[in-house]
Amino acid sequence: MHSYLNEQLNQALTNHLANKSLLPRLTILGIGNELNGDDGAGVLIVRYLKKKLPKFDQIQLIEGSIAPENYSSVIRKFNPDWIWIIDAAVFGENPGCVQLFDPSRIETLATNTHRLSPNLLVSFLQLDTNAEAFLIGIQPEVVDPFSEISPAVKRSIQETSKFLLRWLQNTYNI
Repeated sequence: MHSYLNEQLNQALTNHLANKSLLPRLTILGIGNELNGDDGAGVLIVRYLKKKLPKFDQIQLIEGSIAPENYSSVIRKFNPDWIWIIDAAVFGENPGCVQLFDPSRIETLATNTHRLSPNLLVSFLQLDTNAEAFLIGIQPEVVDPFSEISPAVKRSIQETSKFLLRWLQNTYNI
């Protein structure tokens, strides 16, 4: 399930290291509304990473919830090379499917439970930081108010959290 995501992240890392000698400073911003079922996926993944990763100067983890734009000054001060936004996104796949999207594809995705659309958020953060931004999108099944996370997305959250943890540990040697 995550082999494609692994391939994409490794390619992005290779591209980054071709131009810079250091690993990228990375902000991971989980967004979504935990009260709306699968929409909370991004926040839950970042929360998992916060529990499992030791403090590390190269990685910033933010639970952006429904107003991720409120963290723009914190992100700007961190001065990341990369920003990963993790969020529920409708892209026509089976619930729980995970894909990495570059900024040119973000505007085509349906993610409307936040004040600022992910497309505008990415544009704003890129202008503010000159960072390369990606959206890690998780196809939701249920985003109704006060609903539970669907079984497929719950499994995906667990698997994606563990995958990203391993990728970060291996890449950054932490």
